[in-house]
Amino acid sequence: MNSKFVFNLRNKLHKSGKPKDSRNGVLFSSPDDSRNLYLNECTIEDILPHLLVYSSMATIGSKEKIWIATSMLARFLETFTNNLVVMENDIPVGMLGSQEVIGEFLKHPTYSFFSDHTVHQVMNKDLYIASPNTKVNDLLRKMKHIQRDFALIQNQDGDYSTISARRLLEVGTLCDTQMKVSDIPTKSILTFNREDTIGTIITQMIQNNTEILILENTPRFVNPQIIFEKIVELNYLEGIDNFLDLKVTSLNLKNGKIISENTTIPEMCKAMLTMKHSFVMTLNNVLTPWDLILSLS
Repeated sequence: MNSKFVFNLRNKLHKSGKPKDSRNGVLFSSPDDSRNLYLNECTIEDILPHLLVYSSMATIGSKEKIWIATSMLARFLETFTNNLVVMENDIPVGMLGSQEVIGEFLKHPTYSFFSDHTVHQVMNKDLYIASPNTKVNDLLRKMKHIQRDFALIQNQDGDYSTISARRLLEVGTLCDTQMKVSDIPTKSILTFNREDTIGTIITQMIQNNTEILILENTPRFVNPQIIFEKIVELNYLEGIDNFLDLKVTSLNLKNGKIISENTTIPEMCKAMLTMKHSFVMTLNNVLTPWDLILSLS
């Protein structure tokens, strides 16, 4: 298949209908409950009961330096715990993800940002802590409001686990629906070219609130994790003052996976769970775990 044909990327927003399986939405087939449950009416306890038993999150102290956080994010951004939970005296006080780090890094693009700044100076204090009885609709509505597919859930013992769009893919695999990838509304596909600098693509990510940019006429992409991996490789830019001026092709760009639009949403959720970089491409769309989960809600 000719890549230039496949990736004739369109920047006009095209809206398409999203069918519902019934008036009440999509059915969730819980392995622990024989009832027919509609996903929108489920609680967190219904869909992710194991999170209430075992604590699962990546944490960092508020006084730690940004270089430590960057090293951790380079490893955790594509996992279920895609943000770091900032702790003070064993209490979560904020979160730190790619948005916070690249946003501040753009203002201070030098080694001193990583060596001198602390997590407390950069973290996002708008941390959402849900309860086991929070309904899926309310969870997703709050995530949309804070513009982050991330939340904490606290169990009766006071321990915490993280909820991310990637973790919710587990739920998507258990949904009883024939909805296909082609049913997901298309969105503008943001691209860059080989002559763009790292500073240009970081600015584009921030301005468009996205973590995925596609190299035009190719399936190759860049995301914050790839940028952080390069920063770690360069010893957090010690002795380097022009990192933002480097060409984006100096990064280790990755190849995206092209899928058929006839793939069902549950099948796509299952496939994404096995991917290191959990996003896929069709002829007209770029899809993340968040897109899949919203299509089911």
